[in-house]
Amino acid sequence: MSRESGCKQQFEDLMDAYAGPIRRLCGAYAGCAADREDLFQDIFLAVWRALPAFRGDSSARTWLYRIAHNVALTWQTRDRRRRTRETAMNDGIDPSGCTDLRRLALNQAVAAMNPADRTLTLLWLEGLSAAEIEDVTGVKAATIAVRLSRIRKQLSPVEVTT
Repeated sequence: MSRESGCKQQFEDLMDAYAGPIRRLCGAYAGCAADREDLFQDIFLAVWRALPAFRGDSSARTWLYRIAHNVALTWQTRDRRRRTRETAMNDGIDPSGCTDLRRLALNQAVAAMNPADRTLTLLWLEGLSAAEIEDVTGVKAATIAVRLSRIRKQLSPVEVTT
């Protein structure tokens, strides 16, 4: 099997395994459906470009989440600048298609967090362990545990379930 076809298969496997979690991550960074889809595509384009250099020093999962969060943070900064230049602004989360009010409340609470807490929360909600979150963010696992405990207390009125 050629290197290109190997990368293609690996990329397809990553898409199959992580499309859902990455779409949820996009929902926390982008309010409207079109922006979520653009961000999703940007993330997987970055994954495609980075895939040939992936050495396997970390799990594919943590490698992919690191790329996803870096792209999302960059996208969010660009989006914020763009929105401040526009005269017509729509800052609300578009609830179309979202019938679960608790999920909407959680999405809004996560979207209102500072970027560092949002990253930790999203990774935790996706089921990553503190050690895996450390691999993604570079923040020590003990610090992650303390911060997640504080975040869970803040979110408790939202009734977070995992």
